[in-house]
Amino acid sequence: MPTEPTTSSFALLGLLAIRPWAAYDLAHQAKRSMRLFWPRSEAHIYAEVKRLVRWEYATSTTERTGNRSRTTYAITPVGREALRAWLATPPAGPQLEIEGLLRLLLADQGEKADALEAVRATRESVVETGTVAVKQFRAYLDGGGPFPERAHLVVLLARFYGAFAETMLDWCDAAEAEISGWPDVHGGGLSDDSRRALGAMIERFERRMAPAHTNRVE
Repeated sequence: MPTEPTTSSFALLGLLAIRPWAAYDLAHQAKRSMRLFWPRSEAHIYAEVKRLVRWEYATSTTERTGNRSRTTYAITPVGREALRAWLATPPAGPQLEIEGLLRLLLADQGEKADALEAVRATRESVVETGTVAVKQFRAYLDGGGPFPERAHLVVLLARFYGAFAETMLDWCDAAEAEISGWPDVHGGGLSDDSRRALGAMIERFERRMAPAHTNRVE
């Protein structure tokens, strides 16, 4: 059990900074607003918000209606101060976690059909998540969404996820086409086409990264 706040702690604290939430509604909103880039299970969310109370970053109020109880969480002044302090620190570097890529890394220990299925399943997941995201983003055009005053932030995230989803779909199409042309997944090595593709990717990456290094203020 974490003894200090984690990034997930501050993620939930940020939602509490917008407004108080009942436990169920907080879990629902966390899934809605963060699942594209910081997914967490409901069990994790419930445990995390209880830790916020223990750290006195939030308060909890439980009301009973008949046989049911409803717990509402709200941020405290100490929690707001901690959130502001956290937001002023540099974030950790981005980390990519895609099981389909892990399966391809190890594909030569299985069969060609397994590799193809890993790519296809990855594509299906991107399409499924993207369909939900589009519906969510469209709500801001149709009616403003739940927090229209925060739409400028949502649009930034939408741009990122849209570009990421397109990149993933393009990659899945290319990977499936390439793997389909292999006799199997064993001992392919670096072909002439692969060598040219890798060299071109390195050149593009170096050109894109160059301004970041040359413009950096020491």
